Amino acid sequence: MSIRVEQSANNLKAAPTMLCCLLAIVACTSLPRSAAAQSVEGSWVVEEAEREMQPHDEFLGASVVFNPDNSFSIQRLQRTPWRGTYSVDPESGAIDLTFRGRNLTPPSDGAVWEGIYRFHADGSLVINTATGYDARPVEFMTGYDLTMLTLRRAD
Repeated sequence: MSIRVEQSANNLKAAPTMLCCLLAIVACTSLPRSAAAQSVEGSWVVEEAEREMQPHDEFLGASVVFNPDNSFSIQRLQRTPWRGTYSVDPESGAIDLTFRGRNLTPPSDGAVWEGIYRFHADGSLVINTATGYDARPVEFMTGYDLTMLTLRRAD
């Protein structure tokens, strides 16, 4: 009988530990994924766009696709798509878009838009870029030659 009492006492001591572990697992799975855990890969639609502190309607409704092979395309309404390659650094939040191909309007072949990106809790992606003339933005804002895009997943 003493064996059963000892086992029951051990089970009671282990119960709070098991409960804490279970609560920790539930809490971790319900938290939004961090920017490092999220990926820009996939299809997106531009919901908001600002350039030089003004609304930039040219980008509204544009589809942006970031492919797993680090290529991207931006399809704007009734315009030639922009294509190129991208690189992201989840640790620093840096993103670079290098445009490829002949375009009748800027960006020209080889132009690099240096930028920063972040994910919001609602899953939207914000990209703030300098279009080839300024250094990479250090904070999320628009200004001379800076563009800020808010994208929502299309897939």
